[in-house]
Amino acid sequence: MFSKILLSISLSIFCTLASAKSLLVNQAELEYEIKGNGDNIILFEAGAISGMSGWDAIWEQLPDNTTAIRYSRRGEGKSSSCIGDLSSSDYVRDAEELIHLLKINKPIIYVSHSYGGKIAREFAVRNQDRVTAMLFVDPINPRDVEIIEKLDPSGGKKANDKMKKDDINMGKENNWCLINDIWDKKPSLGYGDIKNIPITLIAGVKKIENPERLFDTDKARELWGVIQSEWVLKFPKGKAVMANKSGHFVQDDEPELVITELKELINRASES
Repeated sequence: MFSKILLSISLSIFCTLASAKSLLVNQAELEYEIKGNGDNIILFEAGAISGMSGWDAIWEQLPDNTTAIRYSRRGEGKSSSCIGDLSSSDYVRDAEELIHLLKINKPIIYVSHSYGGKIAREFAVRNQDRVTAMLFVDPINPRDVEIIEKLDPSGGKKANDKMKKDDINMGKENNWCLINDIWDKKPSLGYGDIKNIPITLIAGVKKIENPERLFDTDKARELWGVIQSEWVLKFPKGKAVMANKSGHFVQDDEPELVITELKELINRASES
């Protein structure tokens, strides 16, 4: 499902901000950056292959009352290369150790995009008292394959199987250690696993002219918004936002929307 997206990201990453630093985390050098010194600690988890540059579009617009941390996972950006297959559990351990080494003792607001949402979910389950709110920007959802099979009952499963095979082959060629985990379609951790905290999910549901893929058709975009909403609205403090002008990279297409929802989430977190 993500092969074209991953390839375009990997080809576009070419620089690291001068203010970036690196830290040895679980025997891997991870690049990171800290911005601001506000009371609200925000950890940014990028999408697959993006590295921390995946947040460039909103990084200079963050609220003044925040301390923002972004980093590149192993195998991404300027961080150490990765070896073999890695899972969200591996990346969660890195995030936990990074926060520990940075001496972040206060609870965090976790902001994530795409595959980063899987890591954020597991982090929140493993660290119930360390996450005060969460913002998901078009997160990975294992039910994406359901959309294809629903819209194409006769050939959808075969199409998904081919896409999975192609993605995994591309992942091997490019040493993407997370590709198998992306295709792990176990149900997402959700309400009941994650405690009742304020959560906002922004879904990119922009309609595309002359879509090349079934997943990009109007009906598929509508169904994508539905399954994303179903997940987040199970939380009593959950909020679903449909980004009608955005594709998968909402932070690039509508940065002002992401900033607005982040500010609103910070307020909700302070009132909880």
